[in-house]
Amino acid sequence: MKQKNGIVFAGCKDTTLECMTALMEAGYKIDLLITINEEAGEKNKVAGYMDLQTFAARHNIPVYTAASYSLKNEKDIEKLSAIKIDVLLVIGWQRLIPEWLLSRLTFGAFGMHGSSHALPYGRGRSPMNWSIIQNRESFISNLFKYLPGIDDGDIVGTQMFDVNPFDNGRTMHYKSTLAMIALLIKHLPLIQKGEFNLKKQMDVPPTYYPKRTEEDGVIFWDKDSAEIYNLVRAVAKPFPGAFTFYGDQKIKVWYGFPFDSRLFDPYIPIGTILHIFANGDIAVKTGDSSFLVTEYEKDESVVLRKGVVFHSGQYQYKNPHQFPC
Repeated sequence: MKQKNGIVFAGCKDTTLECMTALMEAGYKIDLLITINEEAGEKNKVAGYMDLQTFAARHNIPVYTAASYSLKNEKDIEKLSAIKIDVLLVIGWQRLIPEWLLSRLTFGAFGMHGSSHALPYGRGRSPMNWSIIQNRESFISNLFKYLPGIDDGDIVGTQMFDVNPFDNGRTMHYKSTLAMIALLIKHLPLIQKGEFNLKKQMDVPPTYYPKRTEEDGVIFWDKDSAEIYNLVRAVAKPFPGAFTFYGDQKIKVWYGFPFDSRLFDPYIPIGTILHIFANGDIAVKTGDSSFLVTEYEKDESVVLRKGVVFHSGQYQYKNPHQFPC
């Protein structure tokens, strides 16, 4: 006879912990956590990875550590096939759920995907980062039932939140987490009974955000300060960060903002270090004005000097507004 599990989480991020905690505080019992170890988290470059073993042990939640992030390893198929799962909540798990597992669930797998537009616009990777980069003003989180495809499942519920000029990768995670919790608390009672309603995504051709890599954080100083600001805040921690080059040395830029358009000669070359203040803050020439870098990371041996030009290395510019999401 198969072991029975009512609510199972699949996740390996801080958002997983937040949602599990919220459900337990609301009186729910988490019967199993499917996760990956730290080595797999690093290998798969999971932003915001968290080792949840200690948390699970503290709350007496059984853990299955997957042999593969895809859940297609023979060991995963064997182990998880022996477990009867009613509801699989996929929170902080950046992979599709394979069809073999979906077919074995009593009520299904449910997860979150959001975009600045209603689905199927904005399926794919890194939608919160892209929303900041494209200077959107709102974001729609969707609780949906998984199908084998990419973010193509029917929708259980939605929650909208603001994208404001001060948001960054971390605050978008905060807002997304609160939206996830609200959606789970509202809809889980009916999901557990199999009485939930599903809404089809709009019948239009879907659009997809492409995967973002660490290399996509390169700063092109010839762009407007506002565009540079959007990039810097979009890839701030827990993401890999924006960066520039000082000679052959990479400088990580964690925070900064548009500075001034009148104080400096407009004919100064793009990327020039205009001034280094006593506290280390750096004013840099941009395509339309200047940008103040206030949080950055460099090798201790690198000495920054006024008048030297930051550059983007051999990287080619990719227009962030080319995606019709």
